[in-house]
Amino acid sequence: MAKPNCKDTCGNISIPFPFGIGTGCYMNEWFSVDCKEATADSPSRAFLISINMEVLEISIGYSTIPLVRVNSPIISSGCSGRGANISIDMTASPFAFSSSNTFIAMGCNKPALLNGIEPEIVGCTSTCGANNLTSSSAEGKENSYCSGNNCCQTTIPLSLQVFNASLGTAEDPNDQGRNQCKVAFIVERAWFWNNISSPEEVHYMQYVPVILRWFMYYGTDIPEGVTFYSDAKNSDAMYCRRPMNLSSGGWDLRTVTLYSNSTTCRCNHGYEGNPYLPDGCTDIDECKIPGVNLCSGMTKCVNVPGRYKCELDKAKITFLSKFFLEELFS
Repeated sequence: MAKPNCKDTCGNISIPFPFGIGTGCYMNEWFSVDCKEATADSPSRAFLISINMEVLEISIGYSTIPLVRVNSPIISSGCSGRGANISIDMTASPFAFSSSNTFIAMGCNKPALLNGIEPEIVGCTSTCGANNLTSSSAEGKENSYCSGNNCCQTTIPLSLQVFNASLGTAEDPNDQGRNQCKVAFIVERAWFWNNISSPEEVHYMQYVPVILRWFMYYGTDIPEGVTFYSDAKNSDAMYCRRPMNLSSGGWDLRTVTLYSNSTTCRCNHGYEGNPYLPDGCTDIDECKIPGVNLCSGMTKCVNVPGRYKCELDKAKITFLSKFFLEELFS
């Protein structure tokens, strides 16, 4: 659901507020989307201008965490010009890599490290060897062809907002994999295991999909005085989560900075729509949805804001009373 009088799609991609296409259609510049119209050679494509990433899908979090699916570049070395070789820096933005992603490096005898996250050291090293793909399932592939031979993987740090990678070479100058194609990338874990049948396929790609979390900031994006979750009642159409207090608990500075003043909003139970728009959450009429309401017998479903209730059906009672009286005196 976009703002009134604003374009709500780019090709087949929905662009809900706080994202928007054109001046006055987005919450702030971070959520501005550029829609490149279709040509004879390519379909319409949407780009988040602030972080220069192509948008594949946007979720405003009706029942889940707000997410945006984007294309992320592949870093390569020795691959004859393949790979996008573009770094990502989302520092100070409301976007961060989700834990649904993983860091993967491919190549023979290649150490790969994430850059720009010092003093943390995150990376992995693959060795030379045959890939023994023993299963067609996602779980089987994850446990077989990316377990160290020509492909390695590791989890990414919490609240990561930057991506660049260094691709080293083995110390032995006679190593068989020294001059082979090497790539490193962050990728949506489920997509990778369900769509890539062998590591070599990625050598011919420039981008892979990743999942980004996104937030609003209390006091700037979300007005003060908004209903928060702990204050919400069934009669409230929407609510926002209170900013988290991370002053204690051993959280790293990156996480504290990202989350300490952030919030996400949702439509309350019994409502649907866009919680970031004024009056964007509307009541769900459970009485019109088969199987949702549990009214039966002598009761009828009555819709009320945020819920429904079962009331005695006077028409049924009158009909049955008349029927029994007629049977009794016939």
